[in-house]
Amino acid sequence: MIPYTDLREALEKGFIDRNYHSKTTYLPELLVNSKKDKTKVLTTIIRELHNCDEFIFSVAFLTKSGVATLMNTFAELEEKGIKGKILVSQYQNFTQPEALRTLLNFKNIELKIVVDGNFHAKGYLFKKNEYYNLIIGSSNLTAQALTSNKEWNLKVSAIENSKLIEETLKEIIYEHENAFIVDEAFINSYEFIYNKQKELLRDNNISFEESLRIQPNKMQIEALANLKSLRESNKNKALLISATATGKTFLSAFWC
Repeated sequence: MIPYTDLREALEKGFIDRNYHSKTTYLPELLVNSKKDKTKVLTTIIRELHNCDEFIFSVAFLTKSGVATLMNTFAELEEKGIKGKILVSQYQNFTQPEALRTLLNFKNIELKIVVDGNFHAKGYLFKKNEYYNLIIGSSNLTAQALTSNKEWNLKVSAIENSKLIEETLKEIIYEHENAFIVDEAFINSYEFIYNKQKELLRDNNISFEESLRIQPNKMQIEALANLKSLRESNKNKALLISATATGKTFLSAFWC
């Protein structure tokens, strides 16, 4: 039975009048990790997984620690035949190959990855009968994002034929159709790229967070200007000669 009355009362309390009486089941919530209040985003996600008929995660970053927080829950869902889809991203090569490999062990989870563009979504969708619970905000599928980082996520409930769910499912379907299926062959290929990036950052004593803020140095700025000039002159070839450790690899990345 569709809980129209309960949903309307929850919307009234959540968005109009906090003093309005309603059940908590469909009440909109701000989900945060707070030591003071002893709350974690992870707690709500686990509860939703235990109560859903199917689930869809769409996150940019996936780590081993993130998978570890949900391993037991995923195993229980596999035993119960609850299926799910997880879409992650190769954006900035942050997603860990071993985390992908671990998720492949769950036969009830369809795993895909976006390899192009700056896919940076963070959403968790849970279907129960004819309604959905949607968590959307800043938390990726990492242990820190789900348990300790300062994160803001909004949880809302909606009926299957609502505008919100229609648009959410439309976006999910589009992204899934244009993503790559993750299998062992893909992971092996991606692992090579991932490890090369780690080596580069380590050799240059750069953390991943610092790498996101890298700007061209003096040599690279001049070279990029020359490359731009060549392209504007309809030239399709160029040769760069520069000393070791001046930044040719990063220059290539800046130009791409």
